[in-house]
Amino acid sequence: MVRLCFFIFISGVLCSCGTHTKKNISKTIVESRSPAVGAFSQASFPRYQETEFLSFAELKQLVKNPLPGGALEAKVQRLLNRPIISNEAYYRGMRPTRAQNATLGDSLRVATWNVEKSLRMKEVAAILKSQTGLEDYLDPKASPKGSAAYVELLRERERLATADVIVLQEMDIGISRSGYRDAARDLALALGMNYAYAPQQLEIDPVLLGLESVSDGRGGDVRHQPDEARYKGVFGLAVLSRYPIKSAQSFQLKAQPYDWHAGEKAGTDLAEGARRLATEIVFENQIVREMKVGGRIFFRVDLDVPGLPDNTLSVVNNHLEIKARPKDREAQMVEILSYIQPIRHTVIMAGDHNSAQSDLSPTSVTRIFSRTTSNPQTWLGVSMDLLMAAPAAVNSGRVLLNTAKNFHSPMALHIPVVLPNKTRGLFARIEEFRFADGGAFDFRGDKERSINRSGAKLANSNEKAIKGQTPTFSVKRPIGPIGRSRLDWIFVKAPAAAQSGEESYRLAPHFGETLTGLLEGLTVRLSDHNPCVVDLPLQEPPGI
Repeated sequence: MVRLCFFIFISGVLCSCGTHTKKNISKTIVESRSPAVGAFSQASFPRYQETEFLSFAELKQLVKNPLPGGALEAKVQRLLNRPIISNEAYYRGMRPTRAQNATLGDSLRVATWNVEKSLRMKEVAAILKSQTGLEDYLDPKASPKGSAAYVELLRERERLATADVIVLQEMDIGISRSGYRDAARDLALALGMNYAYAPQQLEIDPVLLGLESVSDGRGGDVRHQPDEARYKGVFGLAVLSRYPIKSAQSFQLKAQPYDWHAGEKAGTDLAEGARRLATEIVFENQIVREMKVGGRIFFRVDLDVPGLPDNTLSVVNNHLEIKARPKDREAQMVEILSYIQPIRHTVIMAGDHNSAQSDLSPTSVTRIFSRTTSNPQTWLGVSMDLLMAAPAAVNSGRVLLNTAKNFHSPMALHIPVVLPNKTRGLFARIEEFRFADGGAFDFRGDKERSINRSGAKLANSNEKAIKGQTPTFSVKRPIGPIGRSRLDWIFVKAPAAAQSGEESYRLAPHFGETLTGLLEGLTVRLSDHNPCVVDLPLQEPPGI
């Protein structure tokens, strides 16, 4: 009976994991556009700021020693601490126009998307460039023309393609897996946008460089043969903008909980190998060694946006460490917040925060023991076993707790045994943070200003689900809620100078949405992350 009750309860949780109806979709539709925006605060902008890439021979040297000293190490540091800036679109005469509708008036649209190692950048560029490009990849079963799913897919594409600012993670330059593309440049050209790109890491895994063979799955070996002339090995972040870029700043964070060179070079022990193999089998989500030089970065881009305080919008692009514990990502966030604290104008902080509940740091036998014995759920299970002598109930309880955690709001209290919430610290740091001008990130949720009429915290800027938050990440074949997480977030700070009072909503986030159709309605899987988008009214919204 106990076991049956547990599974009935779990089934209820699984069946209620969807999203609220998106009742406010009509308020996001662009009804008209303004004339081209002018009156920028600067007479000129950096046309193109380039960087110096490493040669293939230099990259191979880093395999053995990531800190080679001398001229090579200095070159690596210059690359990892100097962003690329391109205002070529501006100098070609491209100018932004402003979306307008009766609800928000003139508005600014911002999107964030982790594009999974730029593997499908060719398709992403084609789909966002035109509706025809989208229709080339339509899944006739999932989204047949004329169906409600088709109409919704067109709406999602339009909302993303019309973004004024697109914040992107996992953008490649010159890596074989993505066709040696310069992903940021290619997408910016397709959309007629300016861009800034920050190198984050250098991909120097011996397999990618053709220095080691791998199994072909048929009892033999195969060795990758990279194009040495085209291989740059750069993995990083990008910000695309219809507004001109004033400046960009990037550098390696001090908080680096995982060493992507030493940690990956050491290989995997039995426990880590088993976990990775299990992931591949269950989810078909390929996980391989990824030896790199460099780590997570701070990346800020300042845009010239007329009408905003100081005519400036600061965009902070985050990609927090995945191979780390929640408290390690919290430390990275504390460092990032310290860098932006002096900013007195509008700030958008967005990206992949890898805000999973689990400890995703590399596994070992000793760490498994440490995690298990320090996990309150373990001792809850032991207690239930002793008190009830019902192993099935114990296992069901663990499943229930883990399922609840998957859909737990990051703002919920951390209750160690019943409902542990290890991401609470990360979001508490962001919510409690104050800028030099007294401003804060907007955590409000209002039925009139969220996409699905939710009043929960953060609902205006990030889509809320019935249970917790709408997931933005999914492995290829998730099992119910397992293999899905909310990792991607948008945070908005409107400065005091933009506000007319405590209840002001000028430059505040409105109708934050997770665009799920772009991953589910096509014949190609564009990424393992969903794009997220939000609108910011440039004045008090006239229609709310």
